[in-house]
Amino acid sequence: MEWRLIKDSYHTGFMNMAIDEAIMIAHREGLVPPTIRFYQWSPPAVSLGYFQDLEKEIDVNFCKNLGIDIIRRPTGGKAVLHDKELTYSFIIGENHPLVNDSILETYKKISGGMIRGLSYLGIEAELVPLREKLKDNPLSKGKESKIYHSDIKSICFSVPSQYEVQVEGKKIVGSAQVRKREIVLQHGSLLIELEKDKLFSVFNFPSTQIRERLKTKFNATSLEDILKRKINFSELSEILPRGFEEEFGVRLVEGKLTEQEEKISKELLENKYSTYEWNYERKNNQLDSQKIKEQVDD
Repeated sequence: MEWRLIKDSYHTGFMNMAIDEAIMIAHREGLVPPTIRFYQWSPPAVSLGYFQDLEKEIDVNFCKNLGIDIIRRPTGGKAVLHDKELTYSFIIGENHPLVNDSILETYKKISGGMIRGLSYLGIEAELVPLREKLKDNPLSKGKESKIYHSDIKSICFSVPSQYEVQVEGKKIVGSAQVRKREIVLQHGSLLIELEKDKLFSVFNFPSTQIRERLKTKFNATSLEDILKRKINFSELSEILPRGFEEEFGVRLVEGKLTEQEEKISKELLENKYSTYEWNYERKNNQLDSQKIKEQVDD
């Protein structure tokens, strides 16, 4: 069985989200096979989970001053600063025999592909259940718990999820999934380099003291921290597909967007993802008339 692999280049956050939805539409119409896309962001961007309140959780002025775009994802979950990372999108029909009706089981299967891929870099990653993560997280207990849940819950890599990919006890991949009109889209961010000061400056906090306190408790890591060397997108996009091929028992064939996908993505960019209404005016489910199922998120 052959699936498509797209090793993409840099795009704005607005175009990245438009491309992913365009692939969803094309796959639903039977025009393209299941697709895994690896990509990057230029300029850096904060992607907001579908249900989050942008102005409440993001320091908009800071982002503008540093040239950081702000974009709302179609997937749920918490906000992510996309800068020095590899982002993947995984698009497949929810009735495909190689995925599961359960959102959580599908999430675990896709994460398994990432874990297998990381093993080719000599990295021993694991998928850790939430109960295990909370047991070892000092912020989830006692007097720290109230501060933790009220002031850091907006940030993807700070929040324990149902199952998360971690290395040496620290989170390295943050993912979110949505199912819309029988198509699964899962987004994930694999940190290449972590700039904690920049990350924490993007979000709103009640005070500088709370920001600094929570920053010291931040429990995430990056590939360069683990490998103790530089690694780039090109190297990762060559290695990681092996893990997905093993996990799903398929062959990934490198391809590119079709003309139809490019046309759809440009329309979505103009009419949806670059608009103020989509990114700023959160109206719960009214921004999209299609039913969105409950989402797994980090």
